[in-house]
Amino acid sequence: MRKLCFMIPVGIVLASLVMLSTGHAAEPRIDLKTLTAKRMPILLEFGRGWCIPCKYMKPILEDTAKLYAGKAIVTTVDMDANKDLVRNFRIRMMPTQVFLTPDGKEFFRNEGTLEREQIAQVFAKMGVSPPGQSPQASVPQSPPKQPPW
Repeated sequence: MRKLCFMIPVGIVLASLVMLSTGHAAEPRIDLKTLTAKRMPILLEFGRGWCIPCKYMKPILEDTAKLYAGKAIVTTVDMDANKDLVRNFRIRMMPTQVFLTPDGKEFFRNEGTLEREQIAQVFAKMGVSPPGQSPQASVPQSPPKQPPW
């Protein structure tokens, strides 16, 4: 019996290995003009799929994107696919989060990881609160009166 031998291009094998090791294919290129045209605050997180702190941030960013849907844009920026943005924003380490105002100006930057609460604080300073909350919701209110007993 004869064995059939298939020639598989090396690029396909390598791409498959990358997808298996990172859990997803590389992010597409980000068009900053298209994002800023939506006139909403933007959170860009610069990283790479194999970066451990970036993997830590992934569920935080996914939850934040859902929470602020329609009020802000939250997206990851693959540093390999978007070298122009990495250069333009002078990214020095990963992950790096860059918050942009609706007109595209940098508002805040963090190198390393951020927790959900920290992201919410930055958005609050930008005047954006999650749906169902007013910007004043973070203002402490007086404690309830204690019962007399």
